[in-house]
Amino acid sequence: MNQQSLIKKLAADHNGTITHNQLINNNVSSYNINLALKSGLLERTRPGIYQKSDTTEDIFYSLQQKYKRGVYSLETALYLWNLSDQYPFSLDMTFPRGYNHANLDMDIKAHYQIKSLQDIGVTETKSFNGNTIKVYSPERTLAEILRTVNMVDIEIVTNAYKTWAKRSKKDINTLMDFAEKFKVMDKANSYLEVLL
Repeated sequence: MNQQSLIKKLAADHNGTITHNQLINNNVSSYNINLALKSGLLERTRPGIYQKSDTTEDIFYSLQQKYKRGVYSLETALYLWNLSDQYPFSLDMTFPRGYNHANLDMDIKAHYQIKSLQDIGVTETKSFNGNTIKVYSPERTLAEILRTVNMVDIEIVTNAYKTWAKRSKKDINTLMDFAEKFKVMDKANSYLEVLL
């Protein structure tokens, strides 16, 4: 298989979006990547991120590939779990406290969390283009949006809880565990008492 065909196949395997490292790890030379860019097979959407010219950018996947230590959180997680119908103006991504990336993408609203809370509730879901991305679980997200420091609009919070309460697949115990960790037990209880 020639390198241009390999690039097409690799991009198709990732639903149109691929990173420079993924190409290099599959023995595609920088020369052939540049040829693919010049021929219009690929477009550079961000530094180190490419997409097939005939596809739209999977921004969730692109940013996750660029910032591998980040996890989608808060309003972005609500949107990804269909707990909110409002597309976020900037994508909420949580990083470990002390993480320093001098040139964070302007599409990202960065949040920082201590290590003991950073890794709990991390799960995976599919982006709208079908790529796997890291996001906090619905229960963790519902607890975390109640924290005053996150300043999530009360209407978004209320609608998220209403939508979650109607679902057959919900874990109240896990939600309350997260509410305890984030010190929002009273707020979570007040929402649950009204909705359940």
